[in-house]
Amino acid sequence: MADYRKDQSRLLTFWPTIPIEVAPISAYQVLNALRGIGSTNPVIRQGPVEKAGPLKTDQDFFIIDAPFPSLLTSADVANGLGDGDGPKSTGGGAVGEGKWQVEVLSKRIKAITGVLEVGIFSGLDGFQAQKLGVSGGQKPVAVYFGLQDGSVKVRTAKQT
Repeated sequence: MADYRKDQSRLLTFWPTIPIEVAPISAYQVLNALRGIGSTNPVIRQGPVEKAGPLKTDQDFFIIDAPFPSLLTSADVANGLGDGDGPKSTGGGAVGEGKWQVEVLSKRIKAITGVLEVGIFSGLDGFQAQKLGVSGGQKPVAVYFGLQDGSVKVRTAKQT
């Protein structure tokens, strides 16, 4: 289930941040690490009541909302629109240079100590995992978007 604003053909188009679940003890170190890999202003999501402090998941973890510049797809990288391995310390100017490719960014964020999960669903989906005999998959085979009018839009993965 997802908010209708998350229905987008390219990540970070309408929904500006990537949600990241983190251990509370590591939250500030994760914020610094996210800034180091190019997130412009990551913040710990706050609860609905100002005095309540950070929003906590059912498991008592925090959520960090991390904005990044638009991400490259694997097709973008294959078409020479950038290398997809994130910002460089030296300047450049090529289109797409310094941008992350979706799967590469997801793996990089997951490698940060204290990160428990990343709200980027990439890699194998359930259909692909089943064909390969692997358990699970990162990409859902269907997503249900709750629309403003109360109806539901369903997007399904292509079975390949």
